[in-house]
Amino acid sequence: MDSPLFTVFFVLVFLGLVGVFAYRSHLAEKRRTEELQQVAGELGYAFFPEGDAALFESLGGFHLFSLGHSRKLWNLMRGKSRGVELAVFDFKYVTGGGKHSHTWHHSVIRFQFNEASLPSFSLRPENVFHKIGEWFGYQDIDFKSRPDFSSRYLVRGREENAIRNLFTDRVLTFYEQQFELSTEGAGDQLLVYRHDRRLPPEGIRSLLEEGFAVLSMFHPSAGQSLQHNLESEEG
Repeated sequence: MDSPLFTVFFVLVFLGLVGVFAYRSHLAEKRRTEELQQVAGELGYAFFPEGDAALFESLGGFHLFSLGHSRKLWNLMRGKSRGVELAVFDFKYVTGGGKHSHTWHHSVIRFQFNEASLPSFSLRPENVFHKIGEWFGYQDIDFKSRPDFSSRYLVRGREENAIRNLFTDRVLTFYEQQFELSTEGAGDQLLVYRHDRRLPPEGIRSLLEEGFAVLSMFHPSAGQSLQHNLESEEG
């Protein structure tokens, strides 16, 4: 086989493999959407496979939604109980470009309350780059009486005193027992997710339970109400 023919053959094989991969990925996403829609129906939630532009825009001030480019929110479930709106959705963003690009996938819960009660804050697992950043003045609100929490999590926000009051011993103990759980709050909204972790449809209920546990600490009456509703639906 001469060189030009070999090159053409190689290109055709490569394009064929890319096409097969893209088709299988499309089928997997379609199946995921169908299964999530079924879960939403079982929970009594509305389902919007294409997401919601207004919701996406309202989240622009949060750390997660400032990362990367080509951001997308889809497979959205929505429910409401006693003045608290619940949204569960897939979210992704891309870093880099071309062959050096990487897509980061998440399963996210967003709670919205009737009143604006939360200072603006972000809590996420601390990594070595955050620790290096602290040497150059990168903000991290540490709790000196809880070194385990402070060594594992980065807490940021302008209203430091309000954030310290929000992070009671109960809250600090809860996060010490979690694995890489991120939480962001501001005004009447609260987000719960794990970075670059998208759960299978059968894992949505456990994500909800975890979200309700977080909500019950930052908004006790709402968290108990929604948890009760979930348990009733499961029964």
